[in-house]
Amino acid sequence: MKKSRFCKILRSERELAEWNNFVAATDECPIIQSTEWGEIKQISGWQPIRIAIFEEDKIVGGISILKRKIPLIKNSIFYAPRGPVLDFHNESLFHFLISEIKKVAKSDKAIVLKIDPEILETDSKAIEILRKSNFNFVKKQIQPRATFFVDLTKNLDDLLASFKSKTRYNIRLSDRKSVKIKEITSLKGAKIFYEIYLKTAKRDTFIIHNFEYYKKVVETMADKKMVHIFIAYFQKKPIAGVYIFSFGQKIWYVYGASSNEHRNMMPNHALHWEIIKWAKESGYKIYDLWGIPAKPHPKHPLFGVYRFKKGFNGELKKFIGMHDLVFQPLLYNLMNKGIKEYVALRSLIKKGKISDSLGE
Repeated sequence: MKKSRFCKILRSERELAEWNNFVAATDECPIIQSTEWGEIKQISGWQPIRIAIFEEDKIVGGISILKRKIPLIKNSIFYAPRGPVLDFHNESLFHFLISEIKKVAKSDKAIVLKIDPEILETDSKAIEILRKSNFNFVKKQIQPRATFFVDLTKNLDDLLASFKSKTRYNIRLSDRKSVKIKEITSLKGAKIFYEIYLKTAKRDTFIIHNFEYYKKVVETMADKKMVHIFIAYFQKKPIAGVYIFSFGQKIWYVYGASSNEHRNMMPNHALHWEIIKWAKESGYKIYDLWGIPAKPHPKHPLFGVYRFKKGFNGELKKFIGMHDLVFQPLLYNLMNKGIKEYVALRSLIKKGKISDSLGE
C-alpha cells in the first residue's frame, strides 16, 4: 500500500520541535537548518519558512528557508543554508519538495532559491537530480564549500598521535605555558569573546556582525546546549575564544577570535584540544572545523586558517557548493549585478580591498 505523502509549512512549537528532531537524527544534522538558527537570523532581517514532507504522520524530508525581502520592490530571495534535508538520491521525494517550494515562492514573489547542501562533489547521482530540477552552480558562496571532519570516535591518544607534529608541539607548548581553557557560555562569555573578536577582525581585515547578533545566539541556543563559548586565558587574561555549535552527532567551529598579545602561547591549539576532549566526553562523533579554501594556495586569504586546521588531521570534505533555482530570470540577473557591486564597494570601504575569503 502506497504511503500518503504531503507537505506542510511548520508553525507550531510541537511541529518545530519535530523538525529539529528529524534534522538532528540525519547523518549531516546541519545545525543551520535547525529551528533556532532561523530564529537567530531574524536579527539580520531574514524570515524563516520551514516546509516539511510527511509520509503518514512522520517527517521524511524538508527545508528551512530564510526569506529576505528586497528593499523598494515586493520581491524576495529564498536561501536554505545547508538545505534541503532529505535523501538526495530519492528523486521523487526531491521533486515533490521542489514543487511545494515553487508554490510558496510564487506567493512570496521569490526571485531565486539558493541552496548549499552537504552533498559531496563526487556524488554524481545527487548532482544529476539537481541538474534535472534546473539548479545551477554559482561561484559566489555563503557557507564554506570545503572543511575538515575530525573523527571523535577515536581514542584521545590516537587522535593526538594523528595530528601534524607541529600541532602536537603547539598543544604541549600551550600546556607548558599554563594556558587555561574555560567554558563560559553566557552573556559574560559572549562579551569577552566579542572584545577579542573585534581585535581579530581589525587585524585580519574581515567583517563581523555587531554584538547583538552573538548575544542573540547565546540567548537562543545556550539553554538548549546548542552553543558553547570557550575562552583561553594566560595569566588570568582572556587571549582567545571560540563559539562551538552542537547538534545531533556533530559539533562545529564557526567563530574564532585571538588577541594581538600572547599569540606565541598557542592559545588556539589549546582551545581546540580541550574542545576535542570535551566533545568526546559529551558523546559527539564528528568535529566539523568549518571553512577552508576549496583550492588552497599560499596567496589565498585563508591559507593560514587552512594550515592551522589541517594540523588536526581531519578528513577533507568538499561539497557541491551554492546552487540556484531561478524563478524570475530578469530580476535575478539585475539582482546579481547589484549584489556584486554592493559587496565589492562594502569590502573596499570596510577592508580597504576587494576580496572574497570564500573564493576558490
